[in-house]
Amino acid sequence: MINNKEIYIKYSELSSEERVFYYDLICRYVGKFSWEYPGFFQWYSSLFLDNYQLMNDREIIVCEKDFSIVGLAILKSNAVEKKICTLRVDNRFRGQGIGKKLIGLSLEWLEYDTPIITMHKTKQYQFSKLLDFYGFKLEQKQPHYYRLFNIEYVYNGILPDKKIVLNQLKVANLQGLCKSFIDTGRDSFEAYLGDYIRTKFDNRTRFNII
Repeated sequence: MINNKEIYIKYSELSSEERVFYYDLICRYVGKFSWEYPGFFQWYSSLFLDNYQLMNDREIIVCEKDFSIVGLAILKSNAVEKKICTLRVDNRFRGQGIGKKLIGLSLEWLEYDTPIITMHKTKQYQFSKLLDFYGFKLEQKQPHYYRLFNIEYVYNGILPDKKIVLNQLKVANLQGLCKSFIDTGRDSFEAYLGDYIRTKFDNRTRFNII
């Protein structure tokens, strides 16, 4: 029998046996979006202790329908930051109130009405009306923050400064770099550009992705 009713689950409330199951299930679900953020799987692993228990300042709210994950929110709450780190709803289930419910449950757990949330530019259109409904304010559009040539939209705050690859290249000849990249025959311009930066600048340059 198909379950047509959405079920919302807090990871912290799962039994030890359920945590093992959901840890893998959630990892496979968010893995579909890992291309947006380098180092995503390492970041996901860092949310947990050795026994698959979440860190004290984290929560994951999962929406299930038809025995599958169709949406989730990954949250962070400590003395420094209140944040919705990840918000996802499957394309097939948009417009059914799942995103609205996830944000509502997130605000309830965070005990805060205006947490920071960032999203990849390709997702901003999906959630913009919903964020407007909750009064979230777009405060920053940060290019190249997580990936080159992409823009991160930031609501209810701003991202901390960090050294970003293209900001290091103001004096570089990008046209010449593109030609050199083509000559190398390599597949990834981003990887080539990273290698270029590492050889051009001293060891103080770091790219803290997540």
